[in-house]
Amino acid sequence: MKMREHFGPGWRMYYVRRSSTAIWMLGGGEKCTQQADIQRAIQVATKLEE
Repeated sequence: MKMREHFGPGWRMYYVRRSSTAIWMLGGGEKCTQQADIQRAIQVATKLEE
């Protein structure tokens, strides 16, 4: 999932929901690093599964 906050131009946060109340922030970044940030967030989410 992606959530955008309006405290910087193009800044994005990536998070995953686990259960109805737990949300883990996986990382964030700007538009220019979006693809690398998504890949890093996927890696972190995978480690949470272990």
